[in-house]
Amino acid sequence: MLARIYTAFRQVGEDLFHQRLISATAGNFSVRTKEGFLITKSGVQKARLTPEDLVEVPLEGPFPEGASVESVIHREVYRATPARAIVHAHPRVAVALSFHLDRIVPLDLEGQYYLKEVPVLAPKTTSATLEAALAVAEGLKENRACLLRGHGAFAIGLKEKPEEALLEAYSLLITLEESAEILFYHRLWEKG
Repeated sequence: MLARIYTAFRQVGEDLFHQRLISATAGNFSVRTKEGFLITKSGVQKARLTPEDLVEVPLEGPFPEGASVESVIHREVYRATPARAIVHAHPRVAVALSFHLDRIVPLDLEGQYYLKEVPVLAPKTTSATLEAALAVAEGLKENRACLLRGHGAFAIGLKEKPEEALLEAYSLLITLEESAEILFYHRLWEKG
């Protein structure tokens, strides 16, 4: 089972990088475990993950050394939602729209089907804080994805198998960015 999970982590890291949803060491992703969650380490190359680039974080207590700085957000989401996996990335068009919109409402069929709408959250701090964590956890109680204004997106996977849940969350982030691009181009066209 660990081999399948690691393979999914490696695939998601490579795909996020090649889809330009993260830069080399940016973003983070995790899967729920019996004791907490397995997450990418801080500062590692996500497109070239090794098994040593993953660390298990408990749902209570201190964060292990090397765990992603966004572990605080992942922990709160796992506490507040039925998420089995979380992917956090920085989709360029969606982040750009987050400066101007309070929610992204997809125009395209796939976005409408899988996302319906994506709230844009604006806590005073948007990275690695309890305030940001509580905002994201609240946003993901009713939605499969959310955006932190000017920072990035979080999506959750609900499938039972952790590797499938991780790929599901990744797919939702791809859908979000595609929907954001379509919305952006539509608004440009309207302005003529």
